[in-house]
Amino acid sequence: MWSDHITVKQQDTWGAYINDIDTEAAIVEQGSTYAALLNCLTVIEVSGEEAATFLQGQLTCDINLVNERQAKLGAHCNQKGRAQTTFVCGKRNDSYFLVLPSDQETATTKELAKYALFSKAQISVNHEFLIMGLAGAESKALEHTLSERVSGLSLISAQNLTSLALIPKTSAQACIDTLQEHKINLVGDNGWQLGQINAGVTHITADQSEKWIPQELNYDLIDGISFKKGCYKGQEIIARIHYRGQTKVRTYALEITGSEQVRIGDKIISEAGQGTILAVARVSERTLKALSTLKIEASESQNLKLEQNDDCQIRVLPLPYAIT
Repeated sequence: MWSDHITVKQQDTWGAYINDIDTEAAIVEQGSTYAALLNCLTVIEVSGEEAATFLQGQLTCDINLVNERQAKLGAHCNQKGRAQTTFVCGKRNDSYFLVLPSDQETATTKELAKYALFSKAQISVNHEFLIMGLAGAESKALEHTLSERVSGLSLISAQNLTSLALIPKTSAQACIDTLQEHKINLVGDNGWQLGQINAGVTHITADQSEKWIPQELNYDLIDGISFKKGCYKGQEIIARIHYRGQTKVRTYALEITGSEQVRIGDKIISEAGQGTILAVARVSERTLKALSTLKIEASESQNLKLEQNDDCQIRVLPLPYAIT
């Protein structure tokens, strides 16, 4: 845990944080360079001589494009094409690392292991690493500095995504010392989640597992699905929806003002139907940002409401990619 190396506070709603939560949110909103010390993510390692072949038949992304310099966003789906979990997949040596929400660790490990029984691939949870997100204008320079100073560090970088660094626990103090020496802003789980919301990237938690096809999470718009790689679990349904243009629901970023409590799974109400909150982060005492599914026609509504709070104000925010 990062708490073994630096003072980390914890709040049930917003997770771990290092400084005042609103101060951390301001750092992210201003686009400043920051390192996010994360307790909300975990690492599942897939190794063995058939690891790549096994994952290629399981995941929405093209594993053949994953290497030590290039990661991929992806999803593991059930046979009906609904995402059981989402992740960022990176590689180190001959092993693949799936970085995903901590509450998905047990179910995902069990599900992958079930399909790996007849493959020369081993599935295990890797607790040897601490996880850190890197973002902001000078993040590439920071990645270079940390790579030189922190022994055993692995970078997982996917196009248009916040880079993730896997830090061996034995190198954690050297990492903290380097960040403090270079006066890098430190944030926690809420700050990182806020950055993901601004980027329009959803990482589904356990209570939203098997509820959404990847297109409803916008994964086809952010390189989280390959439509050229061939068969994988759930592929037939995902491909049919893609080629027939049948995506009726998308994920949108929202700003919610006037409600202190919004939780994953809460409903957004509009004349066009309901939406579901998939991620939420605090910006300030009375302002939150969220990712929510909405019917496409509902995203144009000026009258979105939170089911449990009619008095709050909700507006749809622009994303860094186009909804199509």
